[in-house]
Amino acid sequence: MTVCPSPLLPVYAIREAATNNLMKLVQKFGTEWAQNTIVPRVLVMANDPNYLHRMTTLFCINALSEACGQEITTKQMLPIVLKMAGDQVANVRFNVAKSLQKIGPILDTDALQEEVKPVLQKLGQDEDMDVKYFAQEAISVLALA
Repeated sequence: MTVCPSPLLPVYAIREAATNNLMKLVQKFGTEWAQNTIVPRVLVMANDPNYLHRMTTLFCINALSEACGQEITTKQMLPIVLKMAGDQVANVRFNVAKSLQKIGPILDTDALQEEVKPVLQKLGQDEDMDVKYFAQEAISVLALA
């Protein structure tokens, strides 16, 4: 019996490649196409019972926000990320903090101060050490202290 010498890709690498491909599709077909086709499908996953699917939503938002720009990010994606800050799974919550750090520079000052800052402050008081760490890092990087 011959064993295939090529290593299997870790699952996260597949998710990462998929999100990068989404970004390329948006760059190719435009933000209107993304807003009507991709963004709604990604946002539906935020309510999936499987926490890995919820995390995939965050990874996709990280990639799509850059390609879609401020308006779509602020109006459609940010509310979902903020809602996910209350997730029962700590890995999702700390990825919310990481996502807010990633999309923060795309948002306007009002959204950062009025919507993002309070959520990051709340996450900064989380019982989970990783959630606290990433929330405090996001507050620092986004200069929201």
